Amino acid sequence: MSGLSQERTRGSTMWGVGAVAVGTSLIGTIGTAAEFGPDSMNPLATGAWRGLIGATGLLVLSTLRGQGPWRYRLPVRWVLLGAVGVAVSQLLLFEAMDRTGVAVGTLVAIGIGPPAAGLIDWLVHRLVPDRGWLAGALVAVAGVALLSGGAPEVAWSGVALAAVAGCGIPCQGLAAQQLMRDRPLVTAMATVVAAGAMLMLPVTVASVGTTLDSAASISTVLYLGLVTVTLAHSLWGAGLRRLSLSVAVVVGLLEPAVAATLAMTVLSEPVTVGLLAGVGLVIVGVAVTSLSPLINRRS
Repeated sequence: MSGLSQERTRGSTMWGVGAVAVGTSLIGTIGTAAEFGPDSMNPLATGAWRGLIGATGLLVLSTLRGQGPWRYRLPVRWVLLGAVGVAVSQLLLFEAMDRTGVAVGTLVAIGIGPPAAGLIDWLVHRLVPDRGWLAGALVAVAGVALLSGGAPEVAWSGVALAAVAGCGIPCQGLAAQQLMRDRPLVTAMATVVAAGAMLMLPVTVASVGTTLDSAASISTVLYLGLVTVTLAHSLWGAGLRRLSLSVAVVVGLLEPAVAATLAMTVLSEPVTVGLLAGVGLVIVGVAVTSLSPLINRRS
């Protein structure tokens, strides 16, 4: 490969890292946005409505480009995998945190993502994780552990649900990557998120009266849907087109770091050494992973 080609490839992958970083940073604003929303909002219903509004935004965006999902074939296995990934990551995490606490639930769900993505890349693309990726992933997960804090007790049923929820993210990422083989990235993301929203439709319909009962509730779910799904998933899709799934998922660990930073700065939560160290470790881990030879996506 010539020097110019290498430079272009490096620029493309760094753009991919930046896209995933910005997209996951937007997702990291979910907690702060929910905190400013009405206390009456049900987390499960909010997650379902977030998915529906976000999917609608992606469908509108792809349609305006003349690239609606219905213009392409719909391979059942990838659409179904993506739909299940979206649904379980949205819904099971809330139940997991209710059973075993926010700290343990968040740590398990986010921490299982990198090894699950590494296993998927190995099985599907024959990409073997190297030492650089492994070191970066371990440092980033350690940072997430510090951000999650301690927990007085662990409910193993909640841990199991959190693990399944965490596997949902790399599953929807793999489905989107496979769909991107023959369609634009926004169309692929619209297909995956819309399919997941359809699975969550019973929860959405059942919560119309309680979720859309005030201007504050409506504005909150609109922000969560359009910004943390439509915009964030468009950026995440742009990164998935350029990066291996393993690297994209580790870069996604920036989400809890952003959430913790917003909690300290916007919500005025106590600033602790553990939180600062956690944010620093996540950033270092993502930076190390971004230098891994595994970074480039291979079809």
